Amino acid sequence: MNCKIYAKTELNPTEDIDKVTKTLSNLFDYDDIEIGKDYILVSGEKESITNLRNDLKERKIRSAARKMMLKGINANKIHFKLSKQAAFVGVPNFVEDDLSPLGEIDVEIETDDTQRFIDWIAPEIK
Repeated sequence: MNCKIYAKTELNPTEDIDKVTKTLSNLFDYDDIEIGKDYILVSGEKESITNLRNDLKERKIRSAARKMMLKGINANKIHFKLSKQAAFVGVPNFVEDDLSPLGEIDVEIETDDTQRFIDWIAPEIK
Protein backbone atom coordinates (compact mmCIF):
# COMPACT_ATOMS: atom_id res chain seq x y z
CA MET A 1 0.00 0.00 0.00
CA ASN A 2 1.49 3.31 -1.09
CA CYS A 3 0.76 6.43 0.90
CA LYS A 4 2.04 9.92 1.54
CA ILE A 5 1.31 11.76 4.80
CA TYR A 6 1.02 15.55 5.07
CA ALA A 7 0.48 17.39 8.36
CA LYS A 8 0.19 21.18 8.28
CA THR A 9 -0.41 23.71 11.02
CA GLU A 10 -0.50 27.46 11.29
CA LEU A 11 2.52 29.22 12.72
CA ASN A 12 1.19 32.23 14.56
CA PRO A 13 3.36 35.26 15.39
CA THR A 14 3.07 34.47 19.11
CA GLU A 15 4.26 30.86 18.73
CA ASP A 16 7.81 29.56 19.09
CA ILE A 17 8.83 27.76 15.89
CA ASP A 18 10.78 25.10 17.84
CA LYS A 19 7.76 24.29 20.02
CA VAL A 20 5.46 23.97 17.00
CA THR A 21 8.00 21.72 15.26
CA LYS A 22 8.26 19.58 18.41
CA THR A 23 4.46 19.40 18.53
CA LEU A 24 4.42 17.85 15.06
CA SER A 25 7.34 15.56 15.98
CA ASN A 26 5.34 14.18 18.91
CA LEU A 27 2.90 12.52 16.50
CA PHE A 28 4.78 12.24 13.21
CA ASP A 29 8.23 10.88 12.37
CA TYR A 30 8.37 12.92 9.19
CA ASP A 31 10.83 12.80 6.29
CA ASP A 32 10.55 16.42 5.15
CA ILE A 33 9.68 19.75 6.73
CA GLU A 34 8.69 22.99 5.05
CA ILE A 35 8.58 26.15 7.13
CA GLY A 36 6.66 29.01 5.60
CA LYS A 37 5.96 32.49 6.86
CA ASP A 38 2.78 31.41 8.65
CA TYR A 39 2.77 27.58 8.54
CA ILE A 40 4.77 24.41 9.07
CA LEU A 41 4.20 21.40 6.83
CA VAL A 42 5.71 17.98 7.48
CA SER A 43 5.44 15.02 5.16
CA GLY A 44 6.54 11.44 4.88
CA GLU A 45 5.67 7.90 3.90
CA LYS A 46 3.54 5.35 5.79
CA GLU A 47 6.25 4.83 8.43
CA SER A 48 6.04 8.49 9.44
CA ILE A 49 2.64 7.91 11.02
CA THR A 50 3.66 4.88 13.10
CA ASN A 51 3.89 7.04 16.28
CA LEU A 52 0.27 8.08 15.81
CA ARG A 53 -0.77 4.49 15.09
CA ASN A 54 0.87 3.31 18.33
CA ASP A 55 -0.70 6.16 20.33
CA LEU A 56 -4.17 5.27 19.03
CA LYS A 57 -3.70 1.69 20.23
CA GLU A 58 -2.18 2.61 23.62
CA ARG A 59 -4.86 5.18 24.39
CA LYS A 60 -7.63 2.87 23.19
CA ILE A 61 -9.08 5.47 20.82
CA ARG A 62 -8.87 3.50 17.58
CA SER A 63 -12.67 3.35 17.19
CA ALA A 64 -13.04 7.13 17.47
CA ALA A 65 -10.07 7.67 15.16
CA ARG A 66 -11.51 5.22 12.65
CA LYS A 67 -14.84 7.07 12.57
CA MET A 68 -13.13 10.42 11.99
CA MET A 69 -10.95 8.98 9.23
CA LEU A 70 -13.88 7.28 7.50
CA LYS A 71 -15.75 10.61 7.54
CA GLY A 72 -12.73 12.27 5.95
CA ILE A 73 -12.43 10.03 2.88
CA ASN A 74 -12.56 11.84 -0.45
CA ALA A 75 -11.45 9.80 -3.48
CA ASN A 76 -7.88 8.62 -2.70
CA LYS A 77 -7.40 10.97 0.27
CA ILE A 78 -8.19 10.89 3.96
CA HIS A 79 -8.44 14.21 5.80
CA PHE A 80 -8.79 14.84 9.52
CA LYS A 81 -7.75 17.37 12.16
CA LEU A 82 -5.81 16.91 15.37
CA SER A 83 -5.64 19.29 18.31
CA LYS A 84 -2.38 21.20 18.25
CA GLN A 85 -2.55 21.81 22.01
CA ALA A 86 -2.98 18.11 22.79
CA ALA A 87 -0.22 17.16 20.31
CA PHE A 88 2.14 19.50 22.17
CA VAL A 89 2.03 17.07 25.10
CA GLY A 90 2.08 14.01 22.82
CA VAL A 91 -1.63 13.20 22.91
CA PRO A 92 -3.56 12.56 19.68
CA ASN A 93 -6.95 14.26 19.93
CA PHE A 94 -9.22 14.28 16.88
CA VAL A 95 -11.32 17.42 16.40
CA GLU A 96 -14.04 18.29 13.90
CA ASP A 97 -13.60 22.06 13.98
CA ASP A 98 -10.88 24.54 14.83
CA LEU A 99 -11.30 24.81 18.58
CA SER A 100 -8.11 26.62 19.47
CA PRO A 101 -7.30 30.20 18.48
CA LEU A 102 -3.84 28.88 17.56
CA GLY A 103 -5.37 26.49 15.02
CA GLU A 104 -5.21 22.74 14.65
CA ILE A 105 -3.12 20.24 12.71
CA ASP A 106 -4.60 19.40 9.32
CA VAL A 107 -3.64 15.89 8.26
CA GLU A 108 -4.04 14.59 4.73
CA ILE A 109 -3.14 11.08 3.66
CA GLU A 110 -2.93 10.20 -0.01
CA THR A 111 -3.15 6.47 -0.58
CA ASP A 112 -4.01 3.99 -3.28
CA ASP A 113 -6.36 2.17 -0.85
CA THR A 114 -8.09 4.34 1.76
CA GLN A 115 -9.97 1.47 3.41
CA ARG A 116 -6.85 -0.66 3.75
CA PHE A 117 -4.94 2.27 5.26
CA ILE A 118 -7.67 2.89 7.84
CA ASP A 119 -7.78 -0.84 8.64
CA TRP A 120 -4.01 -0.68 9.24
CA ILE A 121 -3.88 2.44 11.42
CA ALA A 122 -7.16 1.92 13.31
CA PRO A 123 -8.47 -1.62 12.87
CA GLU A 124 -12.12 -2.24 13.54
CA ILE A 125 -12.61 -3.61 17.04
CA LYS A 126 -15.07 -6.48 17.19
